[in-house]
Amino acid sequence: MDGLLADSQTWGLAAVERRSTTDHVLRELRAAIVSGRIGPSQPLREAALAETLGTGRSAIREAVRHLVQEGLVEYRLNKGSFVRMLSVADVDDVYLAREAIEVSAVRHALRQEEPFDLEPLTQTLGRITTAAQDAAADQPPGTALIAADLDFHREMVRLSASPRLIRAHETLAAEAQMLLHHQPVYSPIDYTADHTVLLEAIFRRDPEAPELVRDHLRLSAELIAGEVGRLEQTPEVGFK
Repeated sequence: MDGLLADSQTWGLAAVERRSTTDHVLRELRAAIVSGRIGPSQPLREAALAETLGTGRSAIREAVRHLVQEGLVEYRLNKGSFVRMLSVADVDDVYLAREAIEVSAVRHALRQEEPFDLEPLTQTLGRITTAAQDAAADQPPGTALIAADLDFHREMVRLSASPRLIRAHETLAAEAQMLLHHQPVYSPIDYTADHTVLLEAIFRRDPEAPELVRDHLRLSAELIAGEVGRLEQTPEVGFK
C-alpha cells in the first residue's frame, strides 16, 4: 500500500477537495494519463488514488469507469484497472476515425455559402507557432505544442457547424493526445508550416483542402505508428 501511495504521489496529481465531484477526479486522472505522467501499464489503485486526491473511493471508481469507456484505461479480471498500452493498431484506428471526421468536416465547411470565422483557427495556429519557437529542434513536440495542435484540429472540425461531427471528434481527443506524445523528433519549423498550409487552403476555399487534411493526418499516423511500433518491441519501457 505504501509503495502504491508513493507512486501515485510522484505522478504530479493535485489534491481534490472532498466536496469535489467525480468530474474533478476524472479531469485530474485524464490529464495525468494523456500527458504521460501516469504511464502505460501503471495500475490505478482506488485506495492509493483516493488518499492522494483526498476524495472517496467511489469517486475514483466512477472516474476510472469513464476512463475505461474513453479507451484510456483497461480492466483486467482479478487484477484491477491499468493505463492502456496503445498499439500500432490503435494508432491506425484512431487516425482512421480522425480522417473520416476531419476530412468530412472541412469538405462540408467548404460547401457553406456563409463566410468562415477563421479567428479561432488563426489563434490556435499562433499558439502552434509560439510553442514551436520555444521547442528544442532535437526533441519531440512538448505538451504546449501538442495541446495547440489538437486545438487547431478541433477548430477545423467546428467550421463544419455540425454538432455530431464535433461530438464524434471530441470522443477521440484523449486518445489522440496520448498518441501525439509518441511523435518522433520533428522540425518545429515544419510543424508550423504544415498547419499554415491547412489554414491557408481553408481561407482560399481551395477544393483540395480536404485532401491536404487527409495527407496531413496520414503523415502524422505514419510517424506515430513508427514510434509506437518501436516501443512495442522494447518490453522494458512498458509496451507489450
